[in-house]
Amino acid sequence: MRLDSRAPEPTATVGETAPVAPAGEQLEAHGLYRVGLGYGRLIYRVRWLIIAVWLVGLAVSVPFASKIGTVLTGGGFDFNQSESSRAANILAETLHQPPAQLLVVFRSTSVPVTDPAYQLEVRAFVSRAQFFSHVISVAPSPVPGADGLTTFVTVNFDQGPSAVQNQLKDFRALLPTPGSTTPASAYVTGNPAVYDAFTRITQSDTEQAEQRALPLALLVLLVVFGSVAAAAMPLVLALVAVPIALAIIYAIALHSQTSVFVLNVASIVGLGISIDYSLFMTRRFREELANGRSVREAVGWTVATAGEAILFSGLTVMIGFAGLLLIGIQFMSSFGIGGALVVLTSVLAALTLLPALLSVLGHRINALRLPLLGRLTMPRAEGSERQGFWHGWALAVMRRPVLIVLAVTVILIGLGWPIFSLSIGTPTATSLPKSSEARQGLDILSAQYPGATDNPVYVVAQTPDGTSALTAANLAKISDLSQWLATQRHVTGVISLMAPPQAASASPASAPPLTLERLANLYSTGMYITNPALRQLVSATTADGTTVITVNTDAPIDSAAGKQLIDTLRAGDRGAAEGLMVSVGGFQAVSLDFNRYLYGNFPKAILFILLATYVLLLLMFRSAVLPLKAILMNVLSVSAAYGVLVFIFQQGHFATLLGFEPTGFLDSTIPILLFCILFGLSMDYEVFLLSRIREEWLRTGDNRYAVARGLEKTGGVITNAALLFIIIAGSFAFTSIVVAQETGLGMAVAVLVDATIIRTLLVPATMRLLGRWNWWLPGRPLPVERNGS
Repeated sequence: MRLDSRAPEPTATVGETAPVAPAGEQLEAHGLYRVGLGYGRLIYRVRWLIIAVWLVGLAVSVPFASKIGTVLTGGGFDFNQSESSRAANILAETLHQPPAQLLVVFRSTSVPVTDPAYQLEVRAFVSRAQFFSHVISVAPSPVPGADGLTTFVTVNFDQGPSAVQNQLKDFRALLPTPGSTTPASAYVTGNPAVYDAFTRITQSDTEQAEQRALPLALLVLLVVFGSVAAAAMPLVLALVAVPIALAIIYAIALHSQTSVFVLNVASIVGLGISIDYSLFMTRRFREELANGRSVREAVGWTVATAGEAILFSGLTVMIGFAGLLLIGIQFMSSFGIGGALVVLTSVLAALTLLPALLSVLGHRINALRLPLLGRLTMPRAEGSERQGFWHGWALAVMRRPVLIVLAVTVILIGLGWPIFSLSIGTPTATSLPKSSEARQGLDILSAQYPGATDNPVYVVAQTPDGTSALTAANLAKISDLSQWLATQRHVTGVISLMAPPQAASASPASAPPLTLERLANLYSTGMYITNPALRQLVSATTADGTTVITVNTDAPIDSAAGKQLIDTLRAGDRGAAEGLMVSVGGFQAVSLDFNRYLYGNFPKAILFILLATYVLLLLMFRSAVLPLKAILMNVLSVSAAYGVLVFIFQQGHFATLLGFEPTGFLDSTIPILLFCILFGLSMDYEVFLLSRIREEWLRTGDNRYAVARGLEKTGGVITNAALLFIIIAGSFAFTSIVVAQETGLGMAVAVLVDATIIRTLLVPATMRLLGRWNWWLPGRPLPVERNGS
């Protein structure tokens, strides 16, 4: 039978305290409730079998979930559809630049690099590193650092960063053992080491955040339920669902690159929504028992009502995660797959394991009551004349709906205002804590070798016909291109065949100076091999018809000047004018291409999420208006979260409290991740509230009373669920990785705004203003309200 949007014919006048008919007589006729009721009764019959299946799944999953950190990576940002990627591929394939390298930084507090013992330590490491697996070359620095106490060794590999990351533990065994006889300390850095640091620190931070959050969550649950047995249900569900989901992610990560930051999302979302769902369902089960139902019927009606809301809520969250798959970056895809799996596992546990546990406990769900709290938190039976706080609150809000809407709009605009100064950027090793070895190594290099950690722009030039770059004609084109590059704004230096570094351009006193004409003659005749510096320059930059020009710049990464420089080099068509094929690469270009690719695909994810969410809520509420209103309110809560993140992390407020270094931008992935994740999470509470309002509307036909009654029955649950989620997500704001801090705080702020300002003020006010239009569906008569309000 189809669920009609028309309210049932009333049998009595309903005012603000209208009596409510029993749910069975009013709702069992509707198809969705009838199916849910039958399913709940089935769960009751096979409760022990369901519990046994989940216990077996948990026992099998725990060993794999405990090893998940060994298969996750700190990378996943690569994509091959950009000019910078083409330049990198040319450099690797034609000029044989290594796919990955590690930098081992040696530093002493007092012994100079020239000391024999220091030199012996470095040479011994070089000898061992040369025979390490997949190492293709080892190059010690020819000069010491600025303080004379520092040097470094470059180790090149024939594998990519992820593969090298997996060998780091064995590689570190090659380092000298710290001790009194060791003149210098060694630090391993470079991209593989940075990725490894992100992986290890994220796993450690996640464990510490959970250890902080779970005791607080248990304390709140005890206060909420007033019963140890009831308070244990949400934690039991979370502690079963999350390890099983992590085990599945482990299996996927064995075959597909998966980001380590999935751990943060799995913990926050997995724990948060598991607790939310079980809180909502346990609260409804206790309410049904208080109404005098048998345990079997209480389970059936709990699944038919709360279970339906949980199903649709879980689907909306999974839609958000599915939107990440449309971004086209493995980093985002791993978030999408991992997050959707965590939600799916939590929903399945909430709709099978939790009702089975409630079936076994029955009235013992109220066992082990706490003094005073046990009496205060017991649900009231239907028909109770005493109205709750939230009922009165909703009626008060609905008496002044226009004023409330205006006031809330001003608050939300104020929270979201900083979004207009949003700046995005690509995080580097500076996102790691200063105590990290990889961060320390790069900091030492930056201080002792100015320019060594700069990120130059690489201009790869190729001859169209594949002829050698060392012919006179091609050298003239390279010379003109090099001179044009040197004239661009923010370019501080150019190194190419025709603009060699100072060491290569120097010549003996008896030799003529290395003018452009003499350079061209040396290259074209092959006589450059008599100059060791020129020979090394050709070997490093040129192969057949390909050469690379290094462009040094003073424009910071992700700055407006840096972006403009890349666009100028690409849009100038200078290479084509010179008869060369040119590709622009380097970290500046990679970051620009990555962010443009991300935000070029972001609109597709937004459109998918909005449309899919609207259709899903349309099917649930049988209303064309409520889904649209829910989507608009979600956009407001997400915008508020963006504004707070800009205020804190971009502008640097509360940096000391949270323990981070302001960078002047947000991680470019954060706005996309938070939109996709928060859109579903915020809809959680909307679905919980509106499902109960719809239930009361179907029973009474009084919009005003349905809103008040719905908020009365769910306001406390939503507030408590939000508080628990904020505790879990907020605990990640005090971790040591900025990306995790931004993710955790962003989720906490969005849920706080959503569960307070949106659900308790804006929803009742707009529901009152819309009246019966809340329940309008095209093609069906507009419902008639009982009291005409």
